[in-house]
Amino acid sequence: MTEQADARPDELPAALGWVMNLLEPGTHPAVFTFFKGVVFLLVLCVASLLLLVDVGADVRIHLKAFLALAVVLLGLTVWFFGELQAARAAAPAAEAAERKKGD
Repeated sequence: MTEQADARPDELPAALGWVMNLLEPGTHPAVFTFFKGVVFLLVLCVASLLLLVDVGADVRIHLKAFLALAVVLLGLTVWFFGELQAARAAAPAAEAAERKKGD
């Protein structure tokens, strides 16, 4: 057990290395993947509750509303992270254009 604790991050198994990337400071792309997965699992869980559990109509309306909110959250999450990645990709080009103007 101490051998694995003393191992360098590049020597760790892939799954454990991925988790270690989540714990590093800053925003690693694995954080975005993890968050999208969690929101997708939320949608899946609420949908399964709605379809598989026999509850009264007063509870079903709340599950439907929560499912709608979770789907909207998933859509906004995917859209926001896509825009964030596009902005990060465009940042070096914008900086180079700014430096070229200054010269």
